[in-house]
Amino acid sequence: MTTQQPLHVPVLIAGGGITGLSAALFLLQQGIRPLLVERHRGTSIHPRARGFDIRTMELFRELGVGEAVREAGKALGPAWGVLRGDTLAAVLADIRPREGERITYPSQLKGLESLAALTPESGARCTQDLAEPVLRAAAEERGAQLLFYTEMISFSQEEDGVRAELRDRETGATTLVTADYLVAADGAGSRVRQQLQLPVTGPGVLADFLNIYFEADMAELVLNREFSICIIDTPGITGFVTAINNSDRWVYQLRYYPDKGERVEDYTEERLQTVLHAALGMPELPVRILSVLPWEMTVRVADTMQSGHIFLAGDAAHVMTPYGGKGANTGIQDAQNLAWKIAAVLKGHAASSLLDSYSPERQPIGLANALRSATLADENGILKDQEIMQRQVIAPPKAGEQASPAEMTLTQNVRTLIGIPDYRYPVKVASHCPPVPADKVLYGLPGTRVPHLWLDDDRQLSTLDLLKGRFTLFVHGGPAPWQAAVNEQPVFVQVCPLPGNRLAPWEEATGAAPGEALLVRPDGFVAWRGNDATRLPLAELLS
Repeated sequence: MTTQQPLHVPVLIAGGGITGLSAALFLLQQGIRPLLVERHRGTSIHPRARGFDIRTMELFRELGVGEAVREAGKALGPAWGVLRGDTLAAVLADIRPREGERITYPSQLKGLESLAALTPESGARCTQDLAEPVLRAAAEERGAQLLFYTEMISFSQEEDGVRAELRDRETGATTLVTADYLVAADGAGSRVRQQLQLPVTGPGVLADFLNIYFEADMAELVLNREFSICIIDTPGITGFVTAINNSDRWVYQLRYYPDKGERVEDYTEERLQTVLHAALGMPELPVRILSVLPWEMTVRVADTMQSGHIFLAGDAAHVMTPYGGKGANTGIQDAQNLAWKIAAVLKGHAASSLLDSYSPERQPIGLANALRSATLADENGILKDQEIMQRQVIAPPKAGEQASPAEMTLTQNVRTLIGIPDYRYPVKVASHCPPVPADKVLYGLPGTRVPHLWLDDDRQLSTLDLLKGRFTLFVHGGPAPWQAAVNEQPVFVQVCPLPGNRLAPWEEATGAAPGEALLVRPDGFVAWRGNDATRLPLAELLS
């Protein structure tokens, strides 16, 4: 049965995975209530993505879900490092148990203090099957319309929006929906991207794997020897063990070869048990296989992330290897970039042309992350562990010193891996900017994430905590002329004068002079800086 009168929603989100749920939360933050549809009955049951980088945790902090995500994944927290050997047992036997406090994110390592100081957050380990319920619960509590076990069976783009047909997979009932915008967060095999026939680039399929999710009690074996990945070199069982909870849940990624005639059904329960016992090096260990998921390790990126009123986000736009851990993180950050722009247009604060900035800003980030992930995979699709370990920690140079090109590359690699958002978006309006000292990574330049500065002695309140998805004007000096200027703007801008005891640190962090202000977009990126309140270019930024 199909309803005759279409239901209208401002934003329809196709896909209820980690990107789609994040998009719902970012839209809710902006006061937009979306409708999300997901074809599966619930959130992911597979522990695929296993961690969130620093930038994502900054965003989760802003949404108020960061600590819940960290708590959900705390069992995986100490699992860092890449091991390699003939069997897992043999590798762990040669490792001396760690002593003292355990590291739960690389930014806590000695030598990374200068990078850790750039953010109020650290990254977190949490598998996708544990993180998604946290995001879903928050979205439901805040008023999102979430329809699970419902699929979008067709859609068409019209002059003023999108028209879609939804089908309840339980009852078969269909509903017509119109939306101003469609966010396609429908995964690597995105039907939306395929129907739109958007061109893609990248090397394509690198290797085929079986994701073998299994239960085996190895808690005592790995205690204080926790690891992220253990690559198994034994011939015939090429693959790697990944930690899930450091206790009784694990995944073995087994390389298999459909191009040589192998089929998933060839890997019977008995055969998989044999593979696991051989890879673990513990033939008597009780093992229970929970699920087997075939997947293609693929690198493929859409050339554009927008088609009219339709936007791609996450894996629908950029599929990458798990190496470097950027897949889910890039999708979440896509959603945040897009949400405030859609909201500004829907509220009449911005011209629809503002949305044309989404793909130019985010597509290069997805492309860079995807191609970087491909360089970390060898001819069998296995992580080049020596290469990633050689991306050693090089601290930024001290003031007045110049780093060598090689040191600068290594430093940037580390920043990228841990999630310091040191990339730069294109800039629309001219600003007055000071020279950037050699020892600075984020300096309040337009197109970059606003610098983090603690605003209290207890180190609880960061400059990033003031944003909350709003335009924010950080003012060095008296706020009166700036407040008068923002009062004339079409959109709310919060004016934040720096406390007197934080002016010197602010000058150090940004190079700002008295009387100068930094205008920060709702996504935390600096849009403009200057010292003339009458020049505040908000209208240009929203066009």
